[in-house]
Amino acid sequence: MVGGSSVHYGAMSWRFRADDFKVRSATVEKYGEEGIPEGVALADWAVSYEDLEPYYERVEEFIGVSGKAGANPFETPRNKDYPLHPLQRFGGNEFIGEGMTALGYHPFPTPAAITSETFDGRPACTYCGYCAGQGCWNDAKSSTLVTAIPKAEETGNLEIRPNSRVFKVLTDDKGRASGVEYRGEDGKMYRQPAKLVILSAYTFENIRLLLLSANDQFPNGLANNAGQVGRYFIGHTLLFAAGVFPGKNFNRFSGAGGGQSVCIDDFNGDNFDHTGLGFIRGGLVGVASSEGSPIGGSGLIPPSVSQWGEAYATWLHQNANSVMTLFSQLETLPYENNVLELDPEAVDEDGVPVLRVTYDLFENEQRYWDYVGPKLEEILVQQGATETWRGEALPNIVSSHDVGGARAGDDPATSVLDKHLLTHEIPNLAVLGGAGFASISGYNPTETIEAWAWLAADHIAENFDAITS
Repeated sequence: MVGGSSVHYGAMSWRFRADDFKVRSATVEKYGEEGIPEGVALADWAVSYEDLEPYYERVEEFIGVSGKAGANPFETPRNKDYPLHPLQRFGGNEFIGEGMTALGYHPFPTPAAITSETFDGRPACTYCGYCAGQGCWNDAKSSTLVTAIPKAEETGNLEIRPNSRVFKVLTDDKGRASGVEYRGEDGKMYRQPAKLVILSAYTFENIRLLLLSANDQFPNGLANNAGQVGRYFIGHTLLFAAGVFPGKNFNRFSGAGGGQSVCIDDFNGDNFDHTGLGFIRGGLVGVASSEGSPIGGSGLIPPSVSQWGEAYATWLHQNANSVMTLFSQLETLPYENNVLELDPEAVDEDGVPVLRVTYDLFENEQRYWDYVGPKLEEILVQQGATETWRGEALPNIVSSHDVGGARAGDDPATSVLDKHLLTHEIPNLAVLGGAGFASISGYNPTETIEAWAWLAADHIAENFDAITS
């Protein structure tokens, strides 16, 4: 889809905190080397918050992000407020937010890449209830489809060739990227020469293309002579706790979903003391609305109710609009065992090997949920829930928060990319997106992906001749 997953994402638009970029050194400083769980390849980022801060600001002002500086007491201080005020409040979320406050937590409105007022010729959000998972009917969601792409096309410097597929990145006899091999919309194969190649599909396809482009100079895949491509894959784990409030009508089917959520950072990152807890880092906690139709909420049934039949239908009829859920978006750690690689047997419809994902959760994640899960249920009970329940901590991949696999760093022996997202081994090949992340934070990765891509683009533009010579 032109515009990628930003067309149908929930549009939460976070800046990572300064400590998220120093995750290893900050952990060691506070808890010692022994604080890092076994099998975790924890590393500081190749860039800092200070590097990305001006690009965060540019992204927010370019696409239109709604929020309120200082509303989150745990955020890294900003130089400027958001360009747009926060989205309207949603009653159900505010109701749960009151419970958060009563228990001593610090709720705040989520920053969102959704226009709360007219911005750059686009109208404000209408709170239609079809936000996350859908394209925006009036272009209030600040996807690249309605922001960056049309503006780039207007310059005459961008040509989009739809319904085309790149199969391979080509290299010359010096081992430099020289173009791509692709199938056009007409079904024919073409070779497109280029002085610079930028992979900007998504984590999975970027890694897959690097591996599929193996040749004599790079027998294990492009930029993979050090064996780092595909390593340290990370995906967010989304956990939930739910409660039923008989007789209350939350109108869960309305609103802008993640954009109107109320969150707390009290259990995110290292914002709380982990001493004696048996785990490090943490997760974002929040409450969101939208698309809470009876069908959409048909899976939110407490264990005490039959999961099928007349009892199931009766409970759903009476309570579908009276359930509220709290989520926790857990910062899964970069484990050595979580990898991306080409499948040795399975192929797609074009006969090309698919990407095999090896991924699991470990004790650190389970201990987090054992600690935080009951606290989420406590918030629901505080507000009068008559029954609460929570989901299991299960691996969640192929989402919109899949990062790692081409870690950026200073050492070519332990990383694939440099701080400008150019590969160490092929200096005119860039890999944009989340593949360069060293860790994931508890926040959605979109705005950090955008800011880092802008930093990389500035570097490439300013040094183009040197990079491509």
